[in-house]
Amino acid sequence: MKSEWKFPMLVLALICLGGGLAAYKSLRLGVPFWMGEQRYDWQIEARVSFLANGEHVKARLALPPAAASEDAGQESGSLGYLYNIERDGDESDAVWSAENREGGQALYFRVRLPESIESGAEPIPGNAEVDGAMILQGPAGEAARAIVARLRSVSSDPDSLFVALFERINGEQKSQEFVLLKKHYAKEFMGNPMIRMGIDLLEMAGVPARMAHGVSLNEDLGSQAPLPMVEYFDGAAWKVRNPAEPGVVPTARSVFVWHRGEGPLLDVNGGENSRVTFTVAKDRIPLASLADLRDSPLFVATILGLPLSERAVFRYIVLIPLGAFVVVVMRNLVGMATLGTFMPVLLALAFLQIPLGRGLVMFAVLIGVGLWLRFMLSRLNLLVVPRVAACVVIVTLLMMLMSVVSYRLGMTGGVQITLFPMIILAWTIERMSLIWEEEGQRSALVQVGGSLLVAVLAYLFMRMGQIQHWAFYFPELLLVLLAGILMIGRYTGYRISELFRFRTFAGG
Repeated sequence: MKSEWKFPMLVLALICLGGGLAAYKSLRLGVPFWMGEQRYDWQIEARVSFLANGEHVKARLALPPAAASEDAGQESGSLGYLYNIERDGDESDAVWSAENREGGQALYFRVRLPESIESGAEPIPGNAEVDGAMILQGPAGEAARAIVARLRSVSSDPDSLFVALFERINGEQKSQEFVLLKKHYAKEFMGNPMIRMGIDLLEMAGVPARMAHGVSLNEDLGSQAPLPMVEYFDGAAWKVRNPAEPGVVPTARSVFVWHRGEGPLLDVNGGENSRVTFTVAKDRIPLASLADLRDSPLFVATILGLPLSERAVFRYIVLIPLGAFVVVVMRNLVGMATLGTFMPVLLALAFLQIPLGRGLVMFAVLIGVGLWLRFMLSRLNLLVVPRVAACVVIVTLLMMLMSVVSYRLGMTGGVQITLFPMIILAWTIERMSLIWEEEGQRSALVQVGGSLLVAVLAYLFMRMGQIQHWAFYFPELLLVLLAGILMIGRYTGYRISELFRFRTFAGG
């Protein structure tokens, strides 16, 4: 009798534990349970990494003006380092220092910005010396003078000069002057040579200019390098523009300017190979609630206490159990036949990062061509392991070919074909070929079609905003999901497809 109660007690315990933790976070700590309850804030995390040489280390990271505000909710997380913020007028730097550090180092600075934050590219009134001094000499200087002269003839102010210059730099300029200058700067500068060339040409035209750095407000990018930008003086104020889109004024919805003005973005003494990367995330948890989460005696903060660069990975990991739940429902309750359990889930994850229509076409092409080549391999009488390994090689080559072809056709999103689970596709081709030979063409097509249908349903379920909100901010609800999977696992009744299959017996 006692064993009969073990399973329902386990299910009840999982539901109470998961639901109780979620209720505690929502009611006591103020974490919004519904997606639309709070406006989101932007969190931008700068990760400084370098190799320390065993001596005194001092790292200095330039900060945006918004980071100096108390409302920004700034944080830093760097074990073993002394940390402070140095301010000089309107400029501020985060400074870390430590003794006897050696090997790879990682320093973090996180700033929280309200949704209504300005882009940071707003014009700043000021002064600048305009001398138009000669920067280049020799043939490169003559080419630069010719380019500047042509630009001045078609530009009436610094703004139009900036747009005209970088449109020509970004375009396919065939003039000898541009070809000569591009080769010169590509040889002299390792980082952003075309932007360096544009800055020098602006200086020669009498427009003071310098480098700036921004951050793309797109959390799907994951870890991103600083976005190179140009700050130039129009005679009354300093303005910031993206040289890749010279005619577009940066907005708070697209980019945030992290650093502008004199001085480097990052300066590290006592280390080498230093760089800074940024990770962006939307956060719907109020700042006070976030502090309560991290100070809570219960371990309910979970992934929210991790650096943003690591939290970004869990945005998709926490969705895998949701896809697995859809597979369980479709197989055990509906009776849908699929090629394995994990293939539909991994395909659904790939569809989250690729437009669904394009992903379905790519999947059909890969499976169709791969299956044809697999039948060619069957004539060689290979053993199982070498045959599957050969399928992996074939799938890899097909992915490369489709990426190149789609790029040539102007479909730049086609390079995302690499997001497809390569090993799963190779094994799918192998399984489908075996079923084709043993059970027939119809059975193989039914199972691969069922797998694709389940993958699409899992994709639609996983991409719902409210579901993603619960999975990320209330991962303890996965315990409730686990309880549901366990209950479905004990179900031994008729599946929905079987009810339709045996409906003719109902009349008898």
